Amino acid sequence: MRSKIFLAAILLTPILVVTFSSLYFVMGKSPEGTKNNGVFFKSYFNFNQFKNKNGTQDLLNFDDGKWVLSVYVTDIDASSESIYLTRQLNIALNRDINKLKRVLFYSNKLLEDDLKVIQSQYPRVNIIEDKNGVLLNVLQRNSSINLNVENPIFVIDPYGRAVMYFEPGTDPKLILKDLKVLI
Repeated sequence: MRSKIFLAAILLTPILVVTFSSLYFVMGKSPEGTKNNGVFFKSYFNFNQFKNKNGTQDLLNFDDGKWVLSVYVTDIDASSESIYLTRQLNIALNRDINKLKRVLFYSNKLLEDDLKVIQSQYPRVNIIEDKNGVLLNVLQRNSSINLNVENPIFVIDPYGRAVMYFEPGTDPKLILKDLKVLI
């Protein structure tokens, strides 16, 4: 008799846990917030809507299935820390280093000479011109910081959807933790 009660308790425990947790969730007692250290963009937008300066092809190609770690450069001095941090984060990913590519966007033609210097310092970074600043306007509308003053790191998934951005001053270890979960 004692073993039957023990067996029934073992068999009913998972059923009771699932039932009560489902009821708890349905009654509105679900977890709040996320564990992400980055900030999600206000609304969904896809990078496939942005075309090159000729308007013939996408700014970015997502056929390689890589995540994109990027910075929109509006000021070289303001973005230098973010650019350096993207390289350090890429290196810190170790075996996942090939699942990520780094991209810098810009729209100001006056930055081209400075970006060539950056290209020589960081050879594996892609630099893409955003003609007319269309991407900058979309990023500005969907974030809570001023991108003309601060140049945060933002993440794009392998399908071309902007996921989140990291506000300046975010601890690099927390950013790395998020990237490891995403990738």
